[in-house]
Amino acid sequence: MPRRILNRLLPSQATLRQRWYLRPFDALLHDPSIWSTHRRNTTRALALGIFIAFIPFPIHTFLAGLAAIYFRVNVPVAILASWITNPITIGPLYYGCYRLGLLLMGRQATTDREGFFSIDNFDSLLEDVGEPLLLGCLVAGVATTGLAYWSVNRLWVWHVRRTFSRRRSPLRTPQP
Repeated sequence: MPRRILNRLLPSQATLRQRWYLRPFDALLHDPSIWSTHRRNTTRALALGIFIAFIPFPIHTFLAGLAAIYFRVNVPVAILASWITNPITIGPLYYGCYRLGLLLMGRQATTDREGFFSIDNFDSLLEDVGEPLLLGCLVAGVATTGLAYWSVNRLWVWHVRRTFSRRRSPLRTPQP
């Protein structure tokens, strides 16, 4: 992911400052490090956004933006990375995390469905579903974050090295 592509795709700082809904955060949005598209900043923002995407709460975009400002990483990349959980992927993603949590805890899925969603059984619902879900989300989030950080970092370094080696190589004349 070279810097030119990111600079072309991501909105500029001036464009975002003109948005009415971002005016209350204008004091926070002046920091140049949250708009920088260098490799370390971008890969950290990607990792942060992916980790936040695995948190089973519905405020991913807001949380990714605040965390990106706090950790001083690229805000648009963190927000875009948090969108891997969308209405299409959220069900399979959290179900997979739930099953991973069950596997790690050595439990079986709950099969007793009578009164499962009643208010009286809310504490047992949290115990039966919440604990494996949170554990699975934590493990899957850390693993996916690490894999994404490493792979994007390696891809970025490979691309830059390839670009520089092409620049250094002399122009070849075609052989007849």
